[in-house]
Amino acid sequence: MKPSTLAVAMTCLVIGFFIGFAYTNSRNREFIREQAEKARAEAFAASNRTAGGAAPDDDLHRNPNVETALAEAASKRDDFDAQTRLGIFLAENGRIPEARECFEAAVKLRPDDWQALAILGRLLAAESKYPEAIARFETAYKLQPNNGQIVVGLANALFDAKRYEDAQKWYEKALTLTPKDVNVITDLGLTYYFRRPQQLDKAMAYFQQSLSIDPNHTLTLQNYAVALLDANRPAEARPIVEKLERLAPQNEMLPAIRQRLAQANTTGNIPPH
Repeated sequence: MKPSTLAVAMTCLVIGFFIGFAYTNSRNREFIREQAEKARAEAFAASNRTAGGAAPDDDLHRNPNVETALAEAASKRDDFDAQTRLGIFLAENGRIPEARECFEAAVKLRPDDWQALAILGRLLAAESKYPEAIARFETAYKLQPNNGQIVVGLANALFDAKRYEDAQKWYEKALTLTPKDVNVITDLGLTYYFRRPQQLDKAMAYFQQSLSIDPNHTLTLQNYAVALLDANRPAEARPIVEKLERLAPQNEMLPAIRQRLAQANTTGNIPPH
């Protein structure tokens, strides 16, 4: 049965939503995880280890429960180290607003700490507070203009705010610092995919560049497949979709992509996105 126009339109909307949602949230999770790992490593390196090499006996390594962390954070607003440590713990446990409050307190204590500013920027972006997030990243950038982490964070915040042309410029700068970062290359392609008027050829060129570095990068594969379908090139999309099915059979976009591919097999063309 031929799908209705409304069903096709809803499928396209779902695809567009999932592209943005998947990238925004994966970046948030990755950023917080990286910062947590760095904080743990720094805390461990700075501690006085026992002869047996045991980790320091503090809350960071004991993993306090959330309520304990909240209480400690409230009682130590003048302690920069406590606020950053507990903020990371709360973020890892999904308590983004409370984590953001910790880092706001930390930044008040040390306005020139670029790492705290960058984490605060990411937490603000996770709450869709994009102007505030962008401002924090811009401040961090002034302190560390050649720090790829900050440049990517600023680009991501601009992207999430749907300022695609501005994000494009910062992703391009990021690539001068990390030229083979497939996530940055793919995000750069997405700035052309989402802008209006859309520039599918440029988007796909960046997706191809990303896949030339990492042929199994699933986020790139899914976006390349969607772009090919939008360009009404189902024959080229089919092997990309098949590869995505093998590598990531639980990918949340696959049902919508399969539906559009099936429509092309039936009618010979694909409705516009």
